[in-house]
Amino acid sequence: MASVALVFPRRLLVNGVSVFAGEAIARFATFILAIVIARRFGQAALGAYGYALALASVLVVVPDPGLNLFTVRELSSDKHRLASIFWNVHWLKLALCGLVVAFAVAYSNWFIPDEVTRVLLYVLIARVVLQTFSQASMALFKAFERMQYIALQQSVNSAVVVTWVGTALVLHARLPILVSALAAGQLAETLLGWWIVRDKFPPGNLTKANFRVLWALFLSCLPIGITTILEALNIRIDVLVLSSYGSNHAVGQFQAAAWFTVGTFLVASLLMTVLFPKLSRLLRQRSIRGSAYVLSLLKNGLLLTALLSLILWFVGPALLQVLLGADSAPTASILRILLPALPLMFLNTVLFYVFMAARRRFVCTGVLAVGVGVGTVLCFYLAGRSGASGAALADVAREFVISASYLYFLIEGNHARAAGLALLKIFAGATAAVILAVFLSSSQQHGDQWLAAWIAFVMTGTLLVMGFPRRREWRLLMDDAL
Repeated sequence: MASVALVFPRRLLVNGVSVFAGEAIARFATFILAIVIARRFGQAALGAYGYALALASVLVVVPDPGLNLFTVRELSSDKHRLASIFWNVHWLKLALCGLVVAFAVAYSNWFIPDEVTRVLLYVLIARVVLQTFSQASMALFKAFERMQYIALQQSVNSAVVVTWVGTALVLHARLPILVSALAAGQLAETLLGWWIVRDKFPPGNLTKANFRVLWALFLSCLPIGITTILEALNIRIDVLVLSSYGSNHAVGQFQAAAWFTVGTFLVASLLMTVLFPKLSRLLRQRSIRGSAYVLSLLKNGLLLTALLSLILWFVGPALLQVLLGADSAPTASILRILLPALPLMFLNTVLFYVFMAARRRFVCTGVLAVGVGVGTVLCFYLAGRSGASGAALADVAREFVISASYLYFLIEGNHARAAGLALLKIFAGATAAVILAVFLSSSQQHGDQWLAAWIAFVMTGTLLVMGFPRRREWRLLMDDAL
């Protein structure tokens, strides 16, 4: 037991397990809901749900323009400001939620002719409003380093969702009633969070809104909020653009394939949530150890995600057939196009947190703005020509552009230059090798096979340039005394 404690320090273990387990439980419930929609109502219904969910996923960022991160940062250093921060953050979130609801109603009436999609959006907006206040409670638990309460909240949420979905299936309920499971689960999560805050971290009596404080708070958090909105758009822009060209059925096929890219982003984000405090300390000092830490994180993450992508290239079609049924062949083709985006997306998410820890926030904002711009243009062009397959190819190109931009700033800076140079060699070599192989090949068809070859070259190049994984690298990542 003592040896386990040495390898996994208690604080890191409890917080890490809580964050990952809670999010995994929550995502599993929503994943089950998506599968039920696909198998019970068809992929056209999944497309309508996917479009409404993509729009809601962007709008959920609006009531939190960096407020949750602000809460964690401020209360971590001065817990005596709990009452002032807690109530002012809630007042500001309430005002921003009003803007979100007004925008959603106007947008749905003007741009969503399909009544079912419109109702689904209303249900998910109700979930968004509840979710932003739940996140305020979670920010409090992170600041006080009591992340086990986050796992408890998300477990209750998932239990309500699964129970609601099971009951709806038995009663043969319509699609909006089924999707209402998300709002019901979110209501339970939010109420539980407020109860824990009141019991464990009482913020005192409700205070009136101080408009001068609220305005100052909004302005200080706005840059982080813009960056967060760009990050959300970067993940969901494909579904939003594809819905302008394709039917709900095509959007549903793409949404099913995109489960894996969104899952990669979530895993990387959760990992960096746990490691971010340590990364901030290391990069503040700009030490050799900090550079080694970033190098180890990027190297091992790239190897693991590239290996996962290759495995999915072979087993993905069979897995989708199990999940979606016989109508999964087009989705499997889209998935194979998307697979190179998995290691790139993991890498880009890690680098986003690296630059945030290095206090180079404007690099993150600029790179994400370029990514959203390039991704939107490519998606409109390619989706208009090739539908869901074109949107998938646009995603891969977008993530590649973002990776190249991040690597430029990583090499230009002095906190992880060695890692940037190594990754540049790997991606340049892998891309050149595939281009050469395509020109030398007698047949230039089967583009998805060339994409798999690119992933294999990336994996091989990582092993050649950065070496095999070493025990001391993993110990560096797990060491809590940094």
